[in-house]
Amino acid sequence: MVHRIIKAGIGLVFLSLLVGTQSCYYDNEEELYPESFNCDTTGITYDEKIGAIVAQNCATSGCHDGNSGAIELINYSAVKAIVDNGKLEERVLVQKNMPPSQNLTTCEYQQLELWIFNGAPEN
Repeated sequence: MVHRIIKAGIGLVFLSLLVGTQSCYYDNEEELYPESFNCDTTGITYDEKIGAIVAQNCATSGCHDGNSGAIELINYSAVKAIVDNGKLEERVLVQKNMPPSQNLTTCEYQQLELWIFNGAPEN
């Protein structure tokens, strides 16, 4: 009888462990990918968002500020020209070798991609 109670107890412990380790589990997407939920991807224009991204990451001293001899990215028409010829998308979104510092956030990449996809509107 004692032997039977011990077996039942051991069985109950294993059953509890099995149920406890296999219980419901869910991933909260907002916790796993917080940036994607804080990224405003509505109404993206050069004047609203893209101009600031370019000014902060590209049109800086020694890069594309107009004084370095490289491509100037100092205004909308200059940036739109490299969007139209495909260089911005290729270098920033495909090769991801610009900016060299790789400072862009996931949100900024998303905003740039959507902006280009929507025809790179100015305002």
